[in-house]
Amino acid sequence: MSGVGYEISRILSQFQRETGIRTEFIRLSAGEMAARIVAGARNPRGDIFLGGPSETHEAIIPEGVLSPYQSPRADETDPSFHHPEYYWSGFYVGPMGFAINTSRWRAAMGDDPYPETWEDLLDERLRGEVIMASPAASGTAYNIVATQFFRHGTEEEAWDYLARLNENVPFYTSSGAAPARHAGTGESIIGIAFAHDVMKPMDAGFPLALSIPKQSGWEIGAVSIINNGPNPAAAEAFVDWMLGPEAQQLHTDLSLRISTHPAVQMPPGATPLSQLDLVDYNYQWAGENRGRIVEEWNERFD
Repeated sequence: MSGVGYEISRILSQFQRETGIRTEFIRLSAGEMAARIVAGARNPRGDIFLGGPSETHEAIIPEGVLSPYQSPRADETDPSFHHPEYYWSGFYVGPMGFAINTSRWRAAMGDDPYPETWEDLLDERLRGEVIMASPAASGTAYNIVATQFFRHGTEEEAWDYLARLNENVPFYTSSGAAPARHAGTGESIIGIAFAHDVMKPMDAGFPLALSIPKQSGWEIGAVSIINNGPNPAAAEAFVDWMLGPEAQQLHTDLSLRISTHPAVQMPPGATPLSQLDLVDYNYQWAGENRGRIVEEWNERFD
């Protein structure tokens, strides 16, 4: 399962209390989890892939490792938040953002405004000061990379932008949430992460500001069932539960993510997606091309 350990533990504990179904989990980044599911296809040890951007789930559908399931609760949310054949269902959404260490920004950039565009990250004064994760391991980072393909007119332009950004990135993390923590502790001036992963260290008191750039990437966080898992009935019960408003409110309160269920209250300080300048993100294309793009990214930058 992809996400923060204590969040997953709380969610699964509540599910177990309400249903009596015993649960265990492994926490990995979305990319690492997808790779493990594919590697274990002949003898699946798990039942559920929980969390991570939907394109990470989408990318492993051709491997035959996910089982489609149309939950009776699926019609409580917008159809665009589900795979057309229900190989995955979305339970949260969120935009990409920049975590900016306010004190280090002032020291390096003076009174300049915080970055508002992706191009602002290319400033030479930010050399070695922008942290992001590796798309080979992180669904968050793949969303960042894929966003550049949707934002630019051609793949050549997207790769050119990523090459220029790479000049300001000293290293790539394996966790998509880690760049916000690096910025929070002052190890970098900027960390690129989903907005909810920036809001957590902000709420904890770290000197951070959140900037959501124009043409921001955004995710649909998904849950899917692993094909031929050991407990298919329990897996369906979990998806049904996870798509309900009570479970999603718990998840929102813990994670600060925006729920796909209309009955769930927004987390404090969150901005509705309808009020943001978001890129036209094609989840199907992102999933289908993930392997090719990650392989080329590794050849260019890893």
